[in-house]
Amino acid sequence: MKLHRFYIPHKTISEGILAEKNSITITLHSFVHQISTVLKLQPNEKIVIFNGDGTEYLSNIVSYEGKNKVNVKIEEASKNNVLFKKEVYLFFSLIKKDNVEWVLEKGTEVGVSHFIPIVSARSEKKNINIMRAEKILIEASEQCGRNKVPILHPITKLENIFNDFKLQFVVLEKNTPALEIEQTLENTIALLIGPEGGWTPDELALFEKQKATFRSLGPTVLRSETAAIVASSRFC
Repeated sequence: MKLHRFYIPHKTISEGILAEKNSITITLHSFVHQISTVLKLQPNEKIVIFNGDGTEYLSNIVSYEGKNKVNVKIEEASKNNVLFKKEVYLFFSLIKKDNVEWVLEKGTEVGVSHFIPIVSARSEKKNINIMRAEKILIEASEQCGRNKVPILHPITKLENIFNDFKLQFVVLEKNTPALEIEQTLENTIALLIGPEGGWTPDELALFEKQKATFRSLGPTVLRSETAAIVASSRFC
């Protein structure tokens, strides 16, 4: 039977490991609500918790204390060996809310390590709901089996990213050579995904000045959110 996985902050689990008999009391409201009210898990049922340090903890639900506390016992620790080929930084122009959330969810599933929303000249939006975005990243990590929750970076203006991030940038642009993983030797890669309206001439000139690499995903024109996932999946 598949066990439910839950992300719990590092400090909470670490304190439990050091405690007597590996028993911990978790007061994280979202977690308690999920297992007690949504999933209706009962005492003596097993769950897996993780905190992003590379280890998963098979745990047993011991008891609930009201609506805001649950006592669990860590029974076994094991290494999570989910690895990805490269550390992918996904820079994506802000698009419609639902599409941004789809990029975050599916990008997490395929293995993106860093999400950096950018404001470009033709971006459809200028901001996102950070709390909801982080919740999506956690839930997607729990569901897909990866151990580390991706990092969501602050919204950044396009012209600032080359100073803020010293990476190998690959710009997705039509009518350029095909994107292939063998073309990049570094362990990290930065993918730049434009908005629905595409990059402006000034932005393309900026990329050339910064010596970014231009690559395409084939002969068809993909939506921004589709391009983000297709490109990321080539490297994860």
